[in-house]
Amino acid sequence: MSFKILMAGRRRRGQTLAEHRHHMKDIHGRLVLDYIAADPENAPRRYVQNHVFDGIFPGGEGQPEPFALGPDFVTEIWTPDLAALKAGRETEFYKTHLLPDEPRMVDPERVVGIPVNEEIVVEPDRQAPGRVKIFLFWHGSVPTTAALRDALRAGAGTVLGHSRCIPAVPHSVKGVDIFRLADEAAGLAFAKGCRDRLPAEAGNISIAIANEYVLNAG
Repeated sequence: MSFKILMAGRRRRGQTLAEHRHHMKDIHGRLVLDYIAADPENAPRRYVQNHVFDGIFPGGEGQPEPFALGPDFVTEIWTPDLAALKAGRETEFYKTHLLPDEPRMVDPERVVGIPVNEEIVVEPDRQAPGRVKIFLFWHGSVPTTAALRDALRAGAGTVLGHSRCIPAVPHSVKGVDIFRLADEAAGLAFAKGCRDRLPAEAGNISIAIANEYVLNAG
């Protein structure tokens, strides 16, 4: 079990996806790596960006706006616990370099932070070349992992890794399942299988399909 925060959101208004992704990966990502080098005690232990290129977003009354529209990114930031996460955002480096840079790439009104405890269900295949991930956000009841596997049937056999994230604090997102797939085609097929076989009534699920960029493996 590990603790991390998932940041799901939309790009800055008036910005193209290409501009957003360049800034997020090459500029903001560089700042995060500088933070890790300068202050490893307070900086993220592991830092992964996921750039969303497709998804299925049924929307629903009362859902946070990124899920009604579909997020452009899901960033994963590992820290020891909530206290460490808070401390990392109070350092001089974070306040001087990272905090002012965030509005240059994201819309602060359309970002949702989800502190979670993550459990590995299927150990990821580190040798697989695929860097495509599916984020399955549950807005209502979360099935057991066994029930989820049974519902997905044959599609579960294409998964190269699976983890389940449960919010560490009360949250509008009730759980997140993260799957690793071989490539974009496999990711799209798996997402469609989730849409067709899982309970999507009343906007219970949102699905983001993303390319993964491990900027700091920890």
